[in-house]
Amino acid sequence: MYIFEAEINNKIIKLYSNYPLKNAATAVLRTLKAVSEKTNIFNPTFALNYGWARFFLSKRTDKNNSYYVVQTADYRNDPMSLRTDDCSDALIVQNMQVDTNVKAKVEKPEPTLFSDTILVLKEAINADDVYLNRTEPTQNGDSGWYFGLLNDEKEDNHEPDELVTLRTSELMKFRSEALRVLQMPVGTLAVFHKNAMTALVDKEDNPLEFTTEEDRRKYIEEKRAAQMNKSNDSSAEKPED
Repeated sequence: MYIFEAEINNKIIKLYSNYPLKNAATAVLRTLKAVSEKTNIFNPTFALNYGWARFFLSKRTDKNNSYYVVQTADYRNDPMSLRTDDCSDALIVQNMQVDTNVKAKVEKPEPTLFSDTILVLKEAINADDVYLNRTEPTQNGDSGWYFGLLNDEKEDNHEPDELVTLRTSELMKFRSEALRVLQMPVGTLAVFHKNAMTALVDKEDNPLEFTTEEDRRKYIEEKRAAQMNKSNDSSAEKPED
């Protein structure tokens, strides 16, 4: 478990993650510090909506020393009532969405919260080839996203019982990669084969750049090679016994 720390108003804040997501964790802590200049973030009722996620602060005491732990909603179970000290999911989604926005050169992302709803075609949940399309939200709490079946012969003619309204956090259970496009503007269409995005276009059908599975594999391989080289260099510098 990785621990990221910050001092805000003379209080120690700790954020836990299973992964070394320093940039994402630092961004959350930096935002908490900025918000603390305008409101009391140590109030038990305080909650911070940041990107797709929601964060809280929980006071802890260890050997007479008090500190605060950053908690987030438990997106895999019941995010509306459960919290967890493990911020991994929130930070991963944050990185995914930032990466997509940057690659697609989105100037004004349109945030979607984990608690916002998405209209889902039931048949598409376990299908290999699906798409997400964003239209104007119809009400508060509606993300505007539709999750459908690619090449759907019955498109726009589905019976109500063929559709289901879910929170966007449910995507984590059956199509986690879809979470990366949720801040894209109205009109965006994203295509997925299984859990890999294969196409991304804007409201005028212009293709947008995005990080592919091949890009991610190459990045991981290069990072591992760099770490191995660093480890080998460190070993070579050690004096002989």
